[in-house]
Amino acid sequence: MQQNKIQLSHVLYRVEELHLAVRKLRDAGFIIEYGTDPVNAYNAFIWFENGVFIEIYHNSGLPFYTKWMMKVLGYQPILERMKEWEKVGQGWCEWALESTMENLHSEKEFFKKRNIPFRFHKAKRKDVDGNILKWDLLMPDDIDFPFFMSAYVPNPKPKEINHPNGITGVKNILVGADSLDTHLLDQLLPAQGGLQLIPGKGLQTVELIESDLRIEDILKR
Repeated sequence: MQQNKIQLSHVLYRVEELHLAVRKLRDAGFIIEYGTDPVNAYNAFIWFENGVFIEIYHNSGLPFYTKWMMKVLGYQPILERMKEWEKVGQGWCEWALESTMENLHSEKEFFKKRNIPFRFHKAKRKDVDGNILKWDLLMPDDIDFPFFMSAYVPNPKPKEINHPNGITGVKNILVGADSLDTHLLDQLLPAQGGLQLIPGKGLQTVELIESDLRIEDILKR
């Protein structure tokens, strides 16, 4: 899988009030961008020029009918994953892997050949500037394993960004190895720089480059 250029993608931090969280993070010196029109947004992003980005997430706002249809169409594992995010209340809830390519064809074949069940979805959203962003999503039925996304089209990551607090990126993400299929992870992500596996379950915390500042400390004040 090395040729497919799988890398760490982003981390999700769930909050109860998105606008309050955005305000706190801006006060802490981060440039943060809503995922879409702030009135309707359910997420916001802290971008860095390189490496992992941070998504601040409230909830998907999926109506009952959509959830019901997802169950009917066999997308129950995705709903179960999202339920786990909601159980967190406020805190780190998920991490993701990413292909540098604009599709997940290779990743789909990888899972199919090993008979590992997954759900696939082509996603899109309109950003704050009105641009339509598109990407592929692949979510293993194993909700303890990270999900996958392709590269965004077009790429929304700024070529240059200078956060007022001086933070330039994510140094490490710390993930609990309990219930994680580490053998599968080794196959998909052989170069695990920036990822530390520790006791526990799920994403535990995120370390920033040359800073002791923690997102959870800012948002729990």
